[in-house]
Amino acid sequence: MDSKATPVEYKKIATAMGFSPMAKANLAEVYRIAQKCGADMFVFHIGLWSDQCEATYTSFLKELSIPKSGITLVSKNGDPKVELLSLCAENKIDLLALGALTREKMFKVFNVSIARDVCRKAHVSLLLLTNSMVEGRVCERIVVNGSDHSKTPDTIATAVWLSSKLGSRELYVVDELNEKSLVHPDDDKSQLNGTRKRKQIEREQHGRIAKLLSYCSVHKDLEIKEQHVFGKPGYTIAHYAKVKRADLLIVNSPDTKLGLFDRIFKHDLEYILSDLPTNLLIVHTTKTLRHACLLYTSDAA
Repeated sequence: MDSKATPVEYKKIATAMGFSPMAKANLAEVYRIAQKCGADMFVFHIGLWSDQCEATYTSFLKELSIPKSGITLVSKNGDPKVELLSLCAENKIDLLALGALTREKMFKVFNVSIARDVCRKAHVSLLLLTNSMVEGRVCERIVVNGSDHSKTPDTIATAVWLSSKLGSRELYVVDELNEKSLVHPDDDKSQLNGTRKRKQIEREQHGRIAKLLSYCSVHKDLEIKEQHVFGKPGYTIAHYAKVKRADLLIVNSPDTKLGLFDRIFKHDLEYILSDLPTNLLIVHTTKTLRHACLLYTSDAA
């Protein structure tokens, strides 16, 4: 695996304007992120842009003290699940903000939100925020996936880069390890061998993660901590982020498209999406494009 890391740097950030109860807070949150990243901001609206839409949008901007000239507004008719991704490609967007539910229960598996459908079909990265606010707060604590995967170097580099933009103080690199690699103890000798095996794996993975971090430019106020956890991928890191009260969880994008089968028989990312522990950034890397999409999650979406 190539350990050299390249962070995803956001130059163009977009949000979808759907005029839900969280629309104003979403707009404020995305604008703050765009300002911190030094990015151009876009607002996408799917459907007819009526006089009422214009009035509400203008009112939001005035109340939030956002200059209208600083945002590019694009309205387009069509299926939101299709057109949002199309607009991202047409405008070369690096970051897309949407609304999504914080929890997806089994009875909703056949009727998922637009944001989740985009998340599962997107060829760009996705970031989900569980609490967008009109008055922002500092993203103090970030948890990032540190698993042994070809996408991980860029994901960690992105986490380090973003932490500097958001003013974060703590970054936890969490390495999810397969519990099947351990010997399940049934006597004292097996327990001792299991402990030795665990420590050996942790030492090996520590060296790998240390090498990845050596390629990153870490700002002086950021404290990086490393944690190795054994358990189900996705579920384990989500639980860790919840326990640590992380403000943001950053993970790799899935290797394959996720469908209905994946939502019923959960794995990796689906464990996180089904019950979001905190804000979530899914960093997607391709051979020709390194993008990220930001999804705002709220029960009102």
